[in-house]
Amino acid sequence: MRREQISRFSFLKTIIRDYYKRRPLEEPSNLHKREIALESLEDGVYIRHLAFPYMEQLYNYILSIKTPLHLYYSSALYANPSAQLMEEKSWEGSELLFDIDADKYLECVTKLYMCSDGTLLKESVDKCIDGSKPLEYVNVSWNCIIKAWRSVITLIDILREELGFREIKVFFSGNRGFHVKVTDEKALLLNRDERRHIAGYVTCEDLRVERVFPAIRDKVIFSTSEHGLRKRVLEEAIKRGVAIFKEKTYGLRNIYIVSLRDLEEVLKDTCISIDKAVTMDISRLSRFNYSLNMKAGMRVVNVDLNRDINNASYEEFSPFTGNVKVKPIVTGMLEVLDRKLSLTRGEVIKLEAYLGVYLVVKNVALPVDISDLGIKS
Repeated sequence: MRREQISRFSFLKTIIRDYYKRRPLEEPSNLHKREIALESLEDGVYIRHLAFPYMEQLYNYILSIKTPLHLYYSSALYANPSAQLMEEKSWEGSELLFDIDADKYLECVTKLYMCSDGTLLKESVDKCIDGSKPLEYVNVSWNCIIKAWRSVITLIDILREELGFREIKVFFSGNRGFHVKVTDEKALLLNRDERRHIAGYVTCEDLRVERVFPAIRDKVIFSTSEHGLRKRVLEEAIKRGVAIFKEKTYGLRNIYIVSLRDLEEVLKDTCISIDKAVTMDISRLSRFNYSLNMKAGMRVVNVDLNRDINNASYEEFSPFTGNVKVKPIVTGMLEVLDRKLSLTRGEVIKLEAYLGVYLVVKNVALPVDISDLGIKS
């Protein structure tokens, strides 16, 4: 496909199908009981209520019928996964899901607005000079992915130590955050209300601080044998150096004291920001492990909890290698994933594959030459 310019559609179809020809997907348990869904490149619509008893049938579908920008299976197990109506699917249980995205932290989101004439704007406007509607461009730095990862680690501790779950996996979403999946048998039959309570506990939603952390003269007293949220808060307070140990005070022995002001700050980091709707949903769709997330051109990957994310990068989560030549449609300095690039409208540049694919996916550049693009083994 080496030519002066390639259509965006042909570019995406080529790299997506070349990727899936390698049969990279991890098969979920009980595939035959999962609803399969995808967003189609060909028509931009979500196709749901599919079912495939074998992975080879799924590959045949996505390689010859519909090219998936996004590929999902249901977190739920159904007796009849291909039924068009939810009540006819016959629900048999669902994995417990959590979604932690870095763009939930306001300081982590960089927004620009692109006009069709190539102008980059820092502020949103109703119309560009030429009358067109500006296209929003959002970028999340890798430092913010690291921040989301810290929330993931805290969440895992809560799920294991406070809620007793054991079968837990974490996935990089392929875009700007992480998905946490609990597959314990006792989690499968949790109803919506029970899942709502779990989400509320994790986020400290509606937490009545005065009841959980009663204070004496603006001081909260902790014992050395706390449990649950109080234990988590105490450990964080000790780590920050704001928990004062007293051998004897208020008629008590061997206690810690934390001021209400410090407690408020500690709670901000011990309560996790999640998408509660995801956790409460018993029929939520879940991305296939090793599928492509074409919001960014990267793949969903299972992440080891012992992994040092601080030393990782977006490039590691891209399935593509080599370089891509692209033609930017904007002029200006742009934050692109974990890099800053100076772009000139219409001037062809050669970029590492993960950056070039990202710019095309985000409609910031047009593909020109992908002859040097490869796929990781």
